[in-house]
Amino acid sequence: MRRILCFFLAASLAIAQSKAKPRFDVASVKPCDPHAPRTANGGSVYPGRVAFNCQSLTTYIRGAYAMNPEGNYNLRGLIVKIEGGPSWVNTDLYRIDAKAEGIPGAGIVSGPMMQALLEDRFKLKIRRETREVPVYALVVAKSGLKLPAAKVGCFTLGSGPPPWKPGETPPPICGQGRRMPDGVQMHGATMADFCLQASTRFAIRLDRRVIDKTGVTGSFDFDLKWPEDLSPSPPDDFDRLDGALRHVGLQLTPSKGVGDFLIIDRAERPSAN
Repeated sequence: MRRILCFFLAASLAIAQSKAKPRFDVASVKPCDPHAPRTANGGSVYPGRVAFNCQSLTTYIRGAYAMNPEGNYNLRGLIVKIEGGPSWVNTDLYRIDAKAEGIPGAGIVSGPMMQALLEDRFKLKIRRETREVPVYALVVAKSGLKLPAAKVGCFTLGSGPPPWKPGETPPPICGQGRRMPDGVQMHGATMADFCLQASTRFAIRLDRRVIDKTGVTGSFDFDLKWPEDLSPSPPDDFDRLDGALRHVGLQLTPSKGVGDFLIIDRAERPSAN
């Protein structure tokens, strides 16, 4: 019986160790001088190494737990809200430089390995929650959908851009758009792609995120133009976006949806290296 018990204990330990997060071989965490000039460069991630400039702990948490939770980049991490912890997690800035043995992929070092570093050096304890929150639902207007199906050539991230002739504009990335002076443009985008970009990447100031409630499948080319401004005061971003969507048979309506949260239960300033 004792041998059987020892076997199961050894097996349990092996499982626990197999699930342990990979760690950096060498890591440096240094506080930044609050009076030093800031740089727009947040740092770099390489296979086997991270070299971050001055960032807050909440910024590191978003990158490690929301953007790269399992070692794969996830744009949805931008809409995850971070709560809890002492006030300094948003204000104190730290420079992190860490190296790993071998060359683990960039997603592994910026995700699981950074998680292990933050939990070790900042004594970080964090948990995930989901709650019902206010959202804007993207729905098909009563006039019916007038959005054209995708026709503009685009390429998917990870597949590499297709060849193009010298002097031509490179093809756009499917499902990723940009804000133009007079509107928003996207190519090869699903309705879910549009909602994610509208919530995170269009430099549009909305008081809640956008979710897809259209029930429409397929890919589309979005070429939305801001409605003509006839009022004495400029419209806010919601009015601009909703007005542009109505021209293609879509609209935004207040609704409820599930929100993702990361809750900081514990965080301590790191000790000196």
